[in-house]
Amino acid sequence: MGKSITLAGVSVELERKPIKNIYLRVLSPDGRIHLSAPKRATLAELVRFVAKHTAWIEEKQAKIAVYSETAARRFLSGERFYVWGEPLRLAVKFGRASNFVLRDGSRLILSVKAREAESRPAEREAILNEWYRRELARAVPPLLARAETVVGKSAAEWRIKNMKTKWGTCSIHARRIWLNLQLAKYPLSCLEYIIIHELTHLWERYHNAHFKSLMDEFCPDWRERKKLVNTPLV
Repeated sequence: MGKSITLAGVSVELERKPIKNIYLRVLSPDGRIHLSAPKRATLAELVRFVAKHTAWIEEKQAKIAVYSETAARRFLSGERFYVWGEPLRLAVKFGRASNFVLRDGSRLILSVKAREAESRPAEREAILNEWYRRELARAVPPLLARAETVVGKSAAEWRIKNMKTKWGTCSIHARRIWLNLQLAKYPLSCLEYIIIHELTHLWERYHNAHFKSLMDEFCPDWRERKKLVNTPLV
């Protein structure tokens, strides 16, 4: 364990080690920041390093917060869940003929075959996540087609995965895009931003100045959309 210290206005756990480079981690489940640094690194160097990665830290903490909130839920009636940025109240119906999810106005109805005493939160979560997966699968194709036209690159395939710390990834050689299942909870503009972001990696692998200039061209308001998707839903 390291000692607690504030660097560039950010509270971190600093651990001095016999290493050559500085390493930064944002830890689950509380978003704590751990900094491993060479014994010879000066305080000024550490401040500059943290300041350079402030946006990355905030992004990681926001994603961890989303999953921490989900983990604390019981998936029972009255809990709030988001669908495309709109808050809905969950209504769970036990002992029904089949498992399914249905949106009904401001409610999200979760039908569960098992009786309440036999149903576990993880099973209810799985039913709801499968519905979110289908929602996302319907939304992606038109947004992807439009984004490919704008970016000038196309994905060979796309897939959905429930990821903890990333909204999307791009396998450049395979031209395969992975999208986070949780994006179905955010406005469609956020999903479109992530699709454009991943396609842009087919032009530029790294998040450098060139990448940002391409994003400015393909999605001029990408910074606002990034802020929105990295804001925990409450």
